[in-house]
Amino acid sequence: MKIPKHSRVIYLAFAIPFVLAFLSWLYFPAAAQWIIANVFGYAAVEQAANPVWYWMIRFFYSWYTFSAIGIAGVWIVATVFARRQSAKTKHEFYPMVSFIVPAYNEEKNVATCITSLFECAENYQGNCEIIVVDDGSTDYTYEAACSAAKVLHIQHPRVTCKVSRHMMNLGKTEALKTGINKALGQVVAVVDSDSEWMPHTLRRLVDYLLSNGKKAVTGYIHPKTDDAEGAKGNFLVSLQQLEYSQGLAIDRCAQSLGNCVLVVPGAIGIYDADLLRDILTEANIRSVTEDSEITLAMHKRGAKVGYLNTARSNTHAPKALKSLWHQRLRWITGWLHNTLDIHVDLFRKRSWLSALLWYSFIFEYAGAFVDLAAIAAFPLLFWFAPDSLHFAYNLLVFAAYGLLISVVNQAVALKYAYDKVSHNSLLLYTPFFPFLWLINVFARLRSVIGYFFGSRGTWHPAEHS
Repeated sequence: MKIPKHSRVIYLAFAIPFVLAFLSWLYFPAAAQWIIANVFGYAAVEQAANPVWYWMIRFFYSWYTFSAIGIAGVWIVATVFARRQSAKTKHEFYPMVSFIVPAYNEEKNVATCITSLFECAENYQGNCEIIVVDDGSTDYTYEAACSAAKVLHIQHPRVTCKVSRHMMNLGKTEALKTGINKALGQVVAVVDSDSEWMPHTLRRLVDYLLSNGKKAVTGYIHPKTDDAEGAKGNFLVSLQQLEYSQGLAIDRCAQSLGNCVLVVPGAIGIYDADLLRDILTEANIRSVTEDSEITLAMHKRGAKVGYLNTARSNTHAPKALKSLWHQRLRWITGWLHNTLDIHVDLFRKRSWLSALLWYSFIFEYAGAFVDLAAIAAFPLLFWFAPDSLHFAYNLLVFAAYGLLISVVNQAVALKYAYDKVSHNSLLLYTPFFPFLWLINVFARLRSVIGYFFGSRGTWHPAEHS
């Protein structure tokens, strides 16, 4: 069968990163030796290397070269093609949208969230309603939501806002069920109460959903904290902004090329109301990451799930190490629960979704153990090196080369996320990103061990503090 010309171009584009990775793998050692000899002025002592030492070096060198250039490059190429999916800006009919805002102890943030949704509704050409569900808060979340709803409805009379209340804390899934049972819209938008949608986010999401036949669409999440608390420019938050630009503007956008977005997060997402209602009614949502569980349940029903970079939500990010650690443990343990138990059958399907799940386990989870092995092996590799000083020089050159590759990849991610290669000088934080990388590596290790000993994760009350 003859392959169409445009398909051959696509296949060639995906091959380019691996060609570049192979060339780098082949010629970098010689370039490193030239730098060591001519820049550092060091001549290596010719000695025979232990075979085990040699093959460990070759493995780690190959793993990181093909990961940083080949695989990262494939994600970028997929993102380029995914971004070509267009959205018409005018439709004959705009469905009614019901915002559902689950809230628990968010008296400081819920009014800002509701305000942003009223602004979104005013920029949307269809009808909207906002449903806030206070899930048994012990602070003044309910009163803050009611006050904001009353004032904003006077300013925007065409938008209704209802506030419901659970008398005790039942969990986010039950709050979603309460909201969906009250929703009248054909489209449901789920919004975390500590998040803030940009004024045109809803319109862009719905345009994209209608234009591309999706059942759910998510957008970009910008991590933020309260400037009033002195968090502007916070080190951990800046690292998370780098992480989100890679994970969302590149990885999640690339997933949408095959309609296989793995998670529609609580901070930003719209759904076909009937499909979401069926899942919440029929499925026993029980993981601590209900958003990924719901998304995978949608894939089981053959739903197309997309992503749009230009639709944005600001959300509060952890600015303390302890809350960040608890957040990552919950995310990772919930993902293990969803993929190894609740939706394990998805691995057996011959689909792009199955391929993405296998990729996640090979390069993110097994890869975390490779990273730990590299960290643990470093002292031994240095100690048993035929020429320890030459090994140290090689490591220094390779680290500089790796940093250069990271800066290039990060610049592309920031360009796609914020339309600037160094949004708010974030690119300057790239050398410090290994700190967050280490947190994720150890969180994966802790979560994997905990999962196999029976832990299924838990919510912590101050993950965003």
